[in-house]
Amino acid sequence: MGDAITIHLIRHGKTKANMERKYIGHSDEPILPLRQVDIALQPSVVYGSDLKRCQQTAACYFPQVPYRASADLRELHFGQFEMKTYEELKDDLIYREWINNPLQVTPPNGESFSDFTARVERAVEQIITGPGDYTFVVHGGVIRLLLARFLQQPFNSLQAKHDTLYSCSWSHFSTWKEGKRCTSISEVPIMASEIT
Repeated sequence: MGDAITIHLIRHGKTKANMERKYIGHSDEPILPLRQVDIALQPSVVYGSDLKRCQQTAACYFPQVPYRASADLRELHFGQFEMKTYEELKDDLIYREWINNPLQVTPPNGESFSDFTARVERAVEQIITGPGDYTFVVHGGVIRLLLARFLQQPFNSLQAKHDTLYSCSWSHFSTWKEGKRCTSISEVPIMASEIT
């Protein structure tokens, strides 16, 4: 491995609110039941949000691995848009402005995109201190933010699917530290699903 670094990103399992297409940000919903699976990844520690949905997903995918939770790895706080759907919000002018320009418009009583970016980047930089493999179980917005940084692509052009392992690698830790684009990325489905 030498000086290389790989960052693995997994979105938490689906929640009832995800299925209802609600914005759940800082709301602390549990995941729907997942089947335990064998992932080809064997981390020594998993990092993620302090919210239930990330902790429960990590416990399902990596039952014997320590989990280090950080509130700084939470999803964007959607403020007055929390636990509401597009259908409920579509006539709200501020919501429409936010949808059209989420990087500049802040949800009422919510978190600005710049504050969200600063706290997530701060958390990641505190965790990643040298070469190696790092595994995160986090939220869709956090994954999109990190992929935007790692791939040097616009945030709005990226998606973060459930049941998917995103792995970004750099040949040298110094190139990651300098903010350079990752040298490789893979997107692999995780073969787990909700019990019906």
